[in-house]
Amino acid sequence: MSSRTIVIGDLHGCYDEALELLARVGATSSDRIIFTGDLVDRGPKPRECVELAMRHESILGNHEEKHLQQRRRRDEDLLPDHLRTRQALGPEHLDYFATLPHFILLPEYQAAVVHAGVLPGKSMEDQEPYHLLHAQCVRPPERKSYWPSKAPADYLFWTNHWKGPERVIFGHTVFDRPLVTEYAVGIDTGCAHGRSLTAVVLPSWEIVSVPARGTYRGGRDVALLPVHGDVCTFS
Repeated sequence: MSSRTIVIGDLHGCYDEALELLARVGATSSDRIIFTGDLVDRGPKPRECVELAMRHESILGNHEEKHLQQRRRRDEDLLPDHLRTRQALGPEHLDYFATLPHFILLPEYQAAVVHAGVLPGKSMEDQEPYHLLHAQCVRPPERKSYWPSKAPADYLFWTNHWKGPERVIFGHTVFDRPLVTEYAVGIDTGCAHGRSLTAVVLPSWEIVSVPARGTYRGGRDVALLPVHGDVCTFS
């Protein structure tokens, strides 16, 4: 089998599902494996997920960013979920977070991997970290991004505005099913919420998912998101 690139959505501590997904896609040592960030919090095995990513590649997610920001904060000042992750990790894992890129270009597929999203009219190199880590509903050229449940009516999910040139593979926003459009592929399908873990396999662009083995974070209200048709997402 020729070398492939396998991009896997937000793990959030779902290590067992990650191994099952890698087995499902038949990953080998010749394959390039990239995670979309948010390796930690919510699920049961954040340390194992980080160490899996350390053997491959990952984007910085907003949860890794948060742990870097909180690195010197006292334990009693952390949310319980963040404290549990901190207690599972060592300094070497935080040092690793500090090395993670905000995007990875895949020019051989005219694609890019980011954690959350991008704004139109800017190259990947010119995107703001804020959007790469947090973008959801936007109204370009304004900078502000809103969660779907809090977005004004004239703010649309960023994929409605992005017209390439890269096809952007991203996580961060939890979809009821993978979002696949001409210029964007969203693969966070909410494993930590009891849904599934999803990968996209290049160059075929095949979507592969495995079901969650448990619900590690309680259900949240599902909002209807105007992407390209009605797509459900956790907001």
